[in-house]
Amino acid sequence: MPMLKSILAITILGGLTALAQTVTDGPGVAVDLGGAAVMHRTPVTYPVNARRAHVEGAVVLEVTIDSTGSVADARVLSGPTELRKSSILSVMQWHFSKETPSATRQVRITYQAPAGDPPPEPGAAMAAQPRANPEGKRVEHITILGLAAEGRNELLSRLPVHEGDLYSSDLIRQTLDTIHQFDEHLAFGVNDASGSGLTLQIAAPGSAVGGAPKRITIGGNVQQSKLISKPRPVYPPEAKAARVQGQVSLQAVIAADGHVANLTVLSGDPLLVPSALAAVSQWVYQTTLLNGMPVEVVTQIDVNYTLAQ
Repeated sequence: MPMLKSILAITILGGLTALAQTVTDGPGVAVDLGGAAVMHRTPVTYPVNARRAHVEGAVVLEVTIDSTGSVADARVLSGPTELRKSSILSVMQWHFSKETPSATRQVRITYQAPAGDPPPEPGAAMAAQPRANPEGKRVEHITILGLAAEGRNELLSRLPVHEGDLYSSDLIRQTLDTIHQFDEHLAFGVNDASGSGLTLQIAAPGSAVGGAPKRITIGGNVQQSKLISKPRPVYPPEAKAARVQGQVSLQAVIAADGHVANLTVLSGDPLLVPSALAAVSQWVYQTTLLNGMPVEVVTQIDVNYTLAQ
C-alpha cells in the first residue's frame, strides 16, 4: 500500500508540472522551466523589432523564488541583448508552486523567428516602427461585450461618442471617463484594422472576445502604477534660465511588451517638450493583458517641471 501511495503521488505531481507549463507563448518562443512547476505565468512575447530583424537565440535567466512561490528577483546569465527585456518582464510576473524545491532556478527562453517571416530590410534592423494615428478617422462601430442588454443600452446612452463621429483625443478622454464612471472594470479598445473607419470596443472582464481590440485605453494614474523603469526627465537649462515651468501632457501608445511605442504631444511649453519626450520614450511598463493576451495600451502621461526641483 505505501508503494501504491508513492506511485500515485509521483503521477499526480508529474501531471501538475505538465499542466502548469501549458501556456501559449508568442510565435517562435519556447520556454524551458527546468522541471519546475508553476501555478501561473504570463506568456513570453517575441519583441517585434527583434523578430523582424531575425534576432534569435536563447536567454538563460537565474530566478530567485520567495517562500510563497513568487519571483523575488531575476537576472540574465546569457542571451542576445535584444531579447533580454522581454524575458525579464515576463518572468518577474510568474508564480511558481510552493513545492518548488530550490529558492533559485534557471529558466531558458528560446526565440526562433517563425518560418515564413519576411527577411529584415537592410539597415532597418532595429528601426522604430511608426504606429497608425487614428486622429480624425470616423467611428464606424461601437461594440459592448459582456454586459446584459439593460446595462449595454444604459452605457450607450451615456457615451459622448457616437457612430459617425470623428476620433479625437479629447472625445476619447471624455468617453473613457464616462466608461470608468459607469464601471471601472470595463476595458476600452480602439480597432483600426479596417484601415478607414474605427471600431470602438468596450469589454467586461472575462467576456468572450472573438476579435479583441488591439489596443485598450487606461487612465494615467492606473497605468503609472505599472511602471517598471522610469528614467527621470532632465530639466532643460534654457528653460530654467527663462524661468519656464509647467506640465507637458503626452498621449502614449505602449506596445504589448511594455515599451513606449509612440508619443503624441497634447500640450506643454516648447522648451520642456523635448526633455519629456526623451525621458518617457525610455519608460517600461508591465505587460497589460486582456483575456489573457498582451495588448497595446493608450494612456496619458503628464510630466511636471517646477523650478524648485
